[in-house]
Amino acid sequence: MKRVQSIACRWFSGCVIPMLAFWGAPLLGQDDALIAKIKATREFILKKMTEADYRDSIRKSVLRYEESLSTHCKSADLDFASDLMNIRILWPLEMNDQGVPVAGRWRQRVPGTACNEKRLYNVQVDATKDGWRFTPTFPGGANGDPELQQDTLKNIEMDLKMLPGSKKSCHGEVLDTRIVGPSSEIQKNGLMSEWSESWELRSCGKLFTVPVRFIPDGKGTAISVGVSEIQVH
Repeated sequence: MKRVQSIACRWFSGCVIPMLAFWGAPLLGQDDALIAKIKATREFILKKMTEADYRDSIRKSVLRYEESLSTHCKSADLDFASDLMNIRILWPLEMNDQGVPVAGRWRQRVPGTACNEKRLYNVQVDATKDGWRFTPTFPGGANGDPELQQDTLKNIEMDLKMLPGSKKSCHGEVLDTRIVGPSSEIQKNGLMSEWSESWELRSCGKLFTVPVRFIPDGKGTAISVGVSEIQVH
């Protein structure tokens, strides 16, 4: 088991917003002010999602991810009208006196195709005092902020290099991720519960399916890679 100090809990502080619906269940037990702030954030995001500049920024972030792969795709066809497109609020928006967002975070998910490969792309969107910041995260259903995801990839890469016949010079390319079993939920002690994911990677021309378990605590999130259960395709 490998431990990192990336805190994943903030990823679960909000709720999932499909294009035409708002899932309010995760807000149960929260105070009215927070509920109002999250609803205001939802309305702001839904409006922003229709803007051409916003969609262009999402597309550029997706291409940054694609260009990091060995296929180096130069274009991606994104389906902004898909039912699979949704948003998870990670931190409600904070506005300055002029009504301009200066803090806040959400994850934009949009399906698309690049180099004839279909993916469910994810982009983390941050509102800052210096403007908007768009950060691509790995495709699929994985939780965790960019730092936790990168730490997970590093751990997986180290384990893959230990497999017989593996080359130490090979790097992993995350093609897809998905939640396995129950999703993480806030516990009575304020910490998130454990959760498991399955990661699909490409490394030196081979495809790997890697099981990963995440165990949050007060110091960070421990990452446990199921080395004996790694599948080679």
